Amino acid sequence: MEAEKIITGPHEEFSTDLHTNLTLIRSKLLSNRLEFKLFNVGKLNSKQLAIAYLEGRADAQLLARIVDQIAGLKLDKLIGAGQLENLIKDFPRSLFPQFQATASPEQAIHNLLEGKFLIILDGTPVTLSTPVNFFDFFDKPDDLNYNWLFRPFIRCLRLIALGLAVFLPALYVAVISFHFYIIPVNFLIPLAESRAQVPFPPIIEIFFLEVIIELLRESASRFASNLGVGIHVLSGLLLGLAAISTGMVSAVTVVVSMATLIASLVLPPYDLGLSARSLKFIALFFASIFGVLGFIVTASVTFAHLVTLESLGQPYFQTLSPFKTGKDFWKKRRQ
Repeated sequence: MEAEKIITGPHEEFSTDLHTNLTLIRSKLLSNRLEFKLFNVGKLNSKQLAIAYLEGRADAQLLARIVDQIAGLKLDKLIGAGQLENLIKDFPRSLFPQFQATASPEQAIHNLLEGKFLIILDGTPVTLSTPVNFFDFFDKPDDLNYNWLFRPFIRCLRLIALGLAVFLPALYVAVISFHFYIIPVNFLIPLAESRAQVPFPPIIEIFFLEVIIELLRESASRFASNLGVGIHVLSGLLLGLAAISTGMVSAVTVVVSMATLIASLVLPPYDLGLSARSLKFIALFFASIFGVLGFIVTASVTFAHLVTLESLGQPYFQTLSPFKTGKDFWKKRRQ
């Protein structure tokens, strides 16, 4: 996992050595409140692990809870941070991340200053922050360098991107397959003409394109970052042109898939992005069977799950649930 792209800040990332990472954190966070707790995890292949936190800002009860969880681990070996997250998170079957994984020191320091705990594992550059809420994944440390008017705009764009990445293909299939009468006539006629030569129903078209895009993602992830992105974009363009010219898919379907792809690229690739990619196929499945009703039910169940989800015992959907009013709500959102 590469460090997140920081536009207006230092371009650094953690290393695979635990003590080097601890030194880096201490050099960037010059506070006598910074504390570390060290553990050894694994029986056959023991690895050292550290919990970093700011005394006085981090909740002592949550610290005791996470220490008990880590101390209670009984396993032969610990491979990486992702395995550790799966072992200690509150809802192991949830699609949504309950820890924030980052290789960026700036993001890690930002989380520590927010009163979170930072878990650093020897042998991996990826650190885990907890507890987190849903909106933490749309907040980046270099956002504070922007004008106060731009920050909420950028966060809203990220939220819109999540909605498009998850629900746009499902909504398209539901409308085209079951509720085409809600499409304006001026657009319905050219849409029907573009689909006249396509032998497959919309669900097959969109499913085919989305699977190919996911395969391109996996193949591009094996290359260097810049080369991978270039291959990803070029392959997508060539695939779309070839699919349209051969009549396998309609032009509108390609536009929907490309819009979904662009929206998904806005999301963090290893956190919320992977959840969105998985949820996209679930929403697509139910929308293809039940139409808009399946789309609405999927969105409602997802929202209900987010409201009831917790990270280290803390509400995942705070500051909206439990609902806060007045100064507490606005103070949190303006940070």
